[in-house]
Amino acid sequence: MKNIVTFYRGGSGGFFIYYYLLASDSNIFSKINMPNNLRIGQNKKFLDVCFYHQFQKHTRLNNWKEREIWPTFKKVDSDSRQTFLCCNEIPKDFDASDSVIINPYIADKKKWLRMQVNKRCLHFFDIPKNIGRKEFFIHYKETYQRMAENSKVEDADYSFNFLKFLRDKDEREKLCDFLKIDINPRMEAYLTHYIDCHGKFFNKLIK
Repeated sequence: MKNIVTFYRGGSGGFFIYYYLLASDSNIFSKINMPNNLRIGQNKKFLDVCFYHQFQKHTRLNNWKEREIWPTFKKVDSDSRQTFLCCNEIPKDFDASDSVIINPYIADKKKWLRMQVNKRCLHFFDIPKNIGRKEFFIHYKETYQRMAENSKVEDADYSFNFLKFLRDKDEREKLCDFLKIDINPRMEAYLTHYIDCHGKFFNKLIK
C-alpha cells in the first residue's frame, strides 16, 4: 500500500491526524527529526510519550507549537507504510508520487481564523503574546480580508472536514476505510484527550 502524506494548512488539525493514524494497529510509521532519526508509531509506548508531551491538558494552546516533534522527509525502504506531514506546502524536492495525500481542513473561515489565533500558528505565528488590543484587531481584520474561505488544499486524494471528524465517528471511519485501517481504543483515547485539551474553546468551534 502507498505511503501517507497529511497535507494541511496551519490551524487545521494536521498534527493530530498524524498521531491519530500512527496510533492505529496497522503498519504505519514515521521517522522523527531527532538524533538517529528514530522511528515512531510501531512502539506504542514511545508514541504515547510523544503524543501526550505535545498535547498537554491545563497548558495554553498557544504554547503547543513549542513541543512539536516533526517527522523527516527522508524515506525508508520498508514494506510498512511511512507517513509524512506537510504544513502549508509540500517541499519541491519531496516526491509524493508513491503516497496518498489526505487533507484535513476547516470549512468555516472564522473558525479557521480562531484556530490560528488560539494556537498562534500560520498568520498569527509571529504575533507577540503580549500584543496590544488595538494592534491585534488591526492584524486580525487584515488577515481575515486576505484569507481564503476555508483551509482546503488542492489536489488531495482525500479531503475531510476536521471539526466534523472530531465529533462524528462516521467521518473517522470513512477516512480509516479509505486508508484501510481499523479504529482502535488508543486512537479514540487520543481523540478524547485532544478534545479535552481545548476545554470550552472546542465547544465554540463545533457550534
